[in-house]
Amino acid sequence: MKTVFFLLTFILSVEIFSQEKILVNNEKREVIKVMYYNQMMGNIHQNASRYSQTLTTISCNHPVKIQKIIDVNKKEEIFFGNGQWMAVNVGPHEGYLLKHLLSDKKVDCFQDKYPKFFEAMNLSLTDLYYLGRLNDHLMSGKSKVEE
Repeated sequence: MKTVFFLLTFILSVEIFSQEKILVNNEKREVIKVMYYNQMMGNIHQNASRYSQTLTTISCNHPVKIQKIIDVNKKEEIFFGNGQWMAVNVGPHEGYLLKHLLSDKKVDCFQDKYPKFFEAMNLSLTDLYYLGRLNDHLMSGKSKVEE
């Protein structure tokens, strides 16, 4: 009897966790795919804003679970903040990340190309955090200034 109860409990818990749905503020978050961070360092933000609080810092090729958020009215959203941000899950942290910093496949990272140089820099955790913050505020692309 105890064995049957244990097996049923185990099967139900596996089924619940395999769906990877998370309830936050009456919203459901569901993982839709995994992408990879494509810059040297970066931060997961609490809100879809470059200036919001940092939840955690990640490095190049770190896997990031992309989430869709389903609100109370059953409306599904993947992109936020003028379509620039994606809802993500990294470890125990759920937050937002700029979509242009993500790739479908792993990329060649500076840390992997030049490991001796990278190790010789002796970066502290604070340095890594500020590199991530710098990357958040770095804007890349063509200038809109007329020649």
